[in-house]
Amino acid sequence: MARVVVMGAGVSGHTAVTFLKKWLGNEHEVVVVTPNSKWNWIPSNIWVGVGQMTKDDVTFDLAPVYEKAGIDYRQAKGVSIHPEGGEKSDKPFITIEYTDPAKAGETEEVSYDYLINATGPTLNFDATEGLGPDGGHTVSVCTADHAVHANEELHKLMDRMRKGEHVKIL
Repeated sequence: MARVVVMGAGVSGHTAVTFLKKWLGNEHEVVVVTPNSKWNWIPSNIWVGVGQMTKDDVTFDLAPVYEKAGIDYRQAKGVSIHPEGGEKSDKPFITIEYTDPAKAGETEEVSYDYLINATGPTLNFDATEGLGPDGGHTVSVCTADHAVHANEELHKLMDRMRKGEHVKIL
């Protein structure tokens, strides 16, 4: 029996684990590691930003989906990859740190026969002065929470315009 570990459960990682489980069945183990408890269909965040959908419309809990499919789900972030193994074993492994509130901060070594790194991008608004929803001068729909904030800011602008104020939206 081989163990396939997938780091990340966004569009790519979630697709990978669901197809792996379908194709490999119970003959092999499929493990997914993601710091998130919810999945977010990012392309629909724009509809949250303009008020046509809600955050709940574009997210769902991962644990019940993976449990039903027989996929080993670890709510944790990958901290390091050790393709040559370590002091205890030559078997490759990743070190994870749990983000699940029940195990928050605990670390674990997860061995693998095959590894898929589908962690996706990391947002770095601070790299550009004034960019981003947290203290910047822009809004974002990169996450469901950002999209909710974008919708709130849009409504503030519309309220100002209803009162006759001229505003610029770039």
